[in-house]
Amino acid sequence: MNLFCSEFKRKFSVSMYKNLKIKLGEMTFSKDFVSDTRGDLYPVMQKSDDCVESIENNLYTIRKGTVKRLFCQFFPFATYEVTGNFSEGEVGFCFKLANTEARITVIDNKLTYTCETRCEEVGLPGFVKAECTLIVSCRPGAFDVYLKNNGKPEYLCTFYDGAFQDSNQYSLFSNGYVFLLASRNVIVREVLSYIDNGVSIADIRPIKYENGEVLQEQGNIYFTASVRMQEGTFQGVFSWVPGTAEFRMTGALCYDCGDGKWRGYVAPVILYHRDKKQWYVWVSSFEHEHILAHAAFEGDPRFGVNVVDVEIMRKASDTSDISAFAGFKGDEDPDFFYDKENDRWIMAICRLNPKTKQYVYVFFESKYPFEGYTYIGQGYDGAETGGSFVKIDGELFFVCGNDFKATSEYRIYSKHGMQKAKFNYPDGGFRGWGTVIPIKKGSRTRYFWLTFDRHNGSKYNWSYGNIYCFELGI
Repeated sequence: MNLFCSEFKRKFSVSMYKNLKIKLGEMTFSKDFVSDTRGDLYPVMQKSDDCVESIENNLYTIRKGTVKRLFCQFFPFATYEVTGNFSEGEVGFCFKLANTEARITVIDNKLTYTCETRCEEVGLPGFVKAECTLIVSCRPGAFDVYLKNNGKPEYLCTFYDGAFQDSNQYSLFSNGYVFLLASRNVIVREVLSYIDNGVSIADIRPIKYENGEVLQEQGNIYFTASVRMQEGTFQGVFSWVPGTAEFRMTGALCYDCGDGKWRGYVAPVILYHRDKKQWYVWVSSFEHEHILAHAAFEGDPRFGVNVVDVEIMRKASDTSDISAFAGFKGDEDPDFFYDKENDRWIMAICRLNPKTKQYVYVFFESKYPFEGYTYIGQGYDGAETGGSFVKIDGELFFVCGNDFKATSEYRIYSKHGMQKAKFNYPDGGFRGWGTVIPIKKGSRTRYFWLTFDRHNGSKYNWSYGNIYCFELGI
């Protein structure tokens, strides 16, 4: 029985906007670090002679003067947040690398950016009252600033700074720090550092075992997704209780190709090989000529902040023959698994066809996970994207998105050919992903489809998308 003849039914849809977090640090105001002489939670870097500060009722108050205190280490993809009453004073952060620093503060109903070469001011919106939450999200070369309105971050502006362009260089950010700045008359309620899920997420792919089965623990599965910022992206890891809207952000994943920079390559396929006790990954290295990279490693990538040392795929010498197993500029969205019955690895690469100028999936097989692959076939002409292998009742399928013009246009390949997916309330935008996930729920196997649309979260072209969950009606 071909279950894909049945209809997928919409369960829910959700838009994620900086609402999931992995906490990296916080300032705690339950103990009087101002007067403490037997510890130094937040060391004073600078302090004016007239500064008067205190800790009372879980609040940090600066009554007059100026103080700069160490908060935490700098991380190039982290967000820093401070909440308090800033109506009569100045408060914000100082971001410092080895040879440069930048300050972002709220003062006199203005947002100010100060660095060695310039000072910029931006007026605050009308909803900012006496108590305010200032949010600064970092990315290499830029700081995105948000203010909270009714509990939701609202984008205000971006400050670009070439001096921070290489802030993802480990030798720089590992020696960088963030400081809390406060002066005049300020009451600080909360100071946090965290990694969040950006303005939207895309490129959803479950973490699986070597045979392609979805890895499931205590009712959760884990998936990777591209965290879209105002511009740019990095890799997030999320847990999900299948069939529900219960999502948590559990990890952030960066990649180092040997130059010491931690980059947010996108659209990985991650497998845990149970016999080898290793994790395998293929990933799209957009910042290195947009070809694939791979790695085998031992540390669990699902939790906390991780970096994977990857090897870039060998570049193709002949870019006219897309059947060659080599790196083609534009390669993306890979998937692979081990076919134990036939003792071979099966791999799919989404590749730009030089003849049609459109993406098509190309399929390979090998005795090894990272080399020795030979061509076994390819998809039909179209604009394919986001493909995944999935087994249903022992039969192998490959499901991918397609077409820039047609909403919810999905292809399902099998040994019988290709068919289209059916939905009762379709969406998932244009060229969504074919992330079909079989899950044992009680005594039955249920089939969920977790995909996304291309509604932009910002003016940045790749800042999509919203999340859609479907279930196969059987």
